[in-house]
Amino acid sequence: MDKLLTIKEAALFLNVSEMSLRRWTNAGQLKCYRVGGNKERRFDRQDLINFLNPGQRGTTPLGLGDHKVDNSSHIVQFYQSLDESLATGINYISKGLSLGEKALVVSTAARLPLLLEGLGNRGFPVENLIGDGSIITDTGRSIPAEQIQFMTKAVSTTRGFRLLGDMAWALEKKWSLDDLTILENYTNSALADKNKLFLCQYDIEQFPASVAMMALDTHPLTSYRGELKESPYFAGTA
Repeated sequence: MDKLLTIKEAALFLNVSEMSLRRWTNAGQLKCYRVGGNKERRFDRQDLINFLNPGQRGTTPLGLGDHKVDNSSHIVQFYQSLDESLATGINYISKGLSLGEKALVVSTAARLPLLLEGLGNRGFPVENLIGDGSIITDTGRSIPAEQIQFMTKAVSTTRGFRLLGDMAWALEKKWSLDDLTILENYTNSALADKNKLFLCQYDIEQFPASVAMMALDTHPLTSYRGELKESPYFAGTA
């Protein structure tokens, strides 16, 4: 076995915070050795490499009931109330954080604090997680190109990732049907990959039927009233 790395060295190797390493080892997701009288953490370099490259696609808990999905899934949820949207989002992001994933939350300026408060009520140190980059928040960009650039950068810097997009932000930005279609198709063709989940939430009381049909066309999985089903209208990657 090669020389074991200290927690500081391991954090530099993975480009994460020491707090993230402690959380992953405490949860049993990352192997470490305890050495010395203080039982300090030490890490094997190969274990860290394996952690960065977890292998083939598999299934992962979605955080919604008992549902498990392919860990590269792109899902649409249709909701009917703010409470439903927040409950789903909090459960989904909580599950990702507990698995050591990075979370990107895109929502309106009014709704973001409510979701973060819900995570805090679950015991997550929200401010610390934002500080170390485990949680990224955004209120959406004005045009698809800017949103795509932002999302691409967020996705590229992590081994495990899940995005929550409450598309109410797109209403505030006055996005058109074509704008939304561009973003959803790009997610399918260029962003969805192993260990990356995308959950897009659409308010069926606020969005027109044309947007709902677009969402069915561009998402392989649909969640509605607690049920998760494959979309018969999914057209594949564009």
